[in-house]
Amino acid sequence: MKKLFVITMFLFVSGCSYHDISTYLGLSKSTASYKEINNIQAELLWSSDIGESRDYKTAVLQPVFFNGISYSIDNTGYVSAVDLQNGNLLWEYDLDLKVSSGLGLHDDKLFFGTNDGLYFAFDISSINKPYSILNNLNFVNILNDSMIEPYMKIQLKSEASSPAVGIDDLIFIKTDDGDTVAIDFIDKSIAWIYKGRNVPLSIKGSGSIGILNNNIYVPRDDGNLISLLASSGKLNWLVSISPRSGRNELESLRDIEVAPVIDNGILYIGSYQGNLIAVDIFNGNIIWSRPMSIMSQMTVDDKAIYVSDYSGSVHALDRYDGSVLWTESMTNSIIPIQTFVMNESVISLTTSGHIFILNKNDGKILTFKKILGEIDPQSRGVLSDKYLYIVSKNGRLNAIKIN
Repeated sequence: MKKLFVITMFLFVSGCSYHDISTYLGLSKSTASYKEINNIQAELLWSSDIGESRDYKTAVLQPVFFNGISYSIDNTGYVSAVDLQNGNLLWEYDLDLKVSSGLGLHDDKLFFGTNDGLYFAFDISSINKPYSILNNLNFVNILNDSMIEPYMKIQLKSEASSPAVGIDDLIFIKTDDGDTVAIDFIDKSIAWIYKGRNVPLSIKGSGSIGILNNNIYVPRDDGNLISLLASSGKLNWLVSISPRSGRNELESLRDIEVAPVIDNGILYIGSYQGNLIAVDIFNGNIIWSRPMSIMSQMTVDDKAIYVSDYSGSVHALDRYDGSVLWTESMTNSIIPIQTFVMNESVISLTTSGHIFILNKNDGKILTFKKILGEIDPQSRGVLSDKYLYIVSKNGRLNAIKIN
C-alpha cells in the first residue's frame, strides 16, 4: 500500500517519489499582507530540544503530558522527559529504534510502536525513580540500560500508526494495514482485532481513536468512522464521512487525520478533501454535515465548534446545526492549524509559526505575530491554563504564554 506521510513533523509518499505535502497542498504562502497586532499578549517562554528535526519521510510523533511533565519520542527512538514549568530536560535515552507511532499514555505507562511491527510499553514510575535520585544529587540526566527496561514487548502483524488510548486493562491502536487492535497490557497479549480495509494511498498522520465509557470511535483511512465495543471489538455502527472518489489516487484521498471530539452526546470529526460532520454517538446517525477539508484538530464549547480548513480559513460553526457563525479567511497569507478556546478568544497557530488570537464572538483578529519556526499542519498542541505547548518542525517543544 502506498503511504502519503504527513506526520506532525514529517511527510512522505511511499511507492513513488517523495514529496513534501505542505508544498503539494499550497501551504507555503507569504505573510507579507499581515501586520503584527498585539491586543492580547503572547510570548515564547521556552523552547526545548526533544529529538530529530522534521524529516519529510517520517511520521509526526506527538508528545504526551502527565503531572507537569512532557514525554516525547522521535522517529529514531530518542525518548525524553521535559519539565513543563521551565523547559528543562529531566532525562533522555536513545532506544535506537525506528518508531512508527507517537506516544500513548495510560495507567502510568508509555506505549509506542516501531516500523517492524513491535509494540512496547514502558512504566513511567520505573523510569522516573532512578532519575529522581540522580536529580537530587545533581547528576547527569542520561539514563543507562539498567534504568529503562520495557514493561511489555509484543509483535504485531503490521506497524502501529496511531497513539494508544486506553480503557481499564486495554489499550487501542490503529495499524498500517487498516486494522484496529486491542492489547491487554496486563496479560501482555492481543485481546481482539477488528479487521480494516487496505486503501491504495493514504495519509499517515496522527488521527487518534476516541473513547467514551466502554466504546471506542475509530477514524479510518477509507473515510469511514466506526464505533466498537471496547471489551470485545463488536461493531456498534459505521458511518461514511467522505466516500473515496476522484480521477486518481491523490484526488481520492479522504483520510480522517484528526481525533474525534466528543461532547454532550455528539461526536465531531472531519476528513481531508471531505466533510465535517456531527454524529450521534449512540446510533451513528449524522446530525449535520458540511463540505470541508480538514487535517488539524478542532475544539468545541457550549455554543460552537471552532475549526480551521485547508482553504486557509478559521470557522465558528453552530455546534447543533453546523451553520456558519463567522469565518476569518487567510487564503492569501498563511494556513491556520489547530484551534483552541480560552475565555472569549479563539487561538490558532499557523504552518508558518504565527499565532492568531481571534474574538470568539465575531472572529475579529486581536493578535497576530510570528512566534515560532515552521509547524507541521498536523501538529497537536495542548492548552493548559494560559500556557500553550506545541512541537515545531525543528524538533523542539515550545511553551507559549498567553495573557
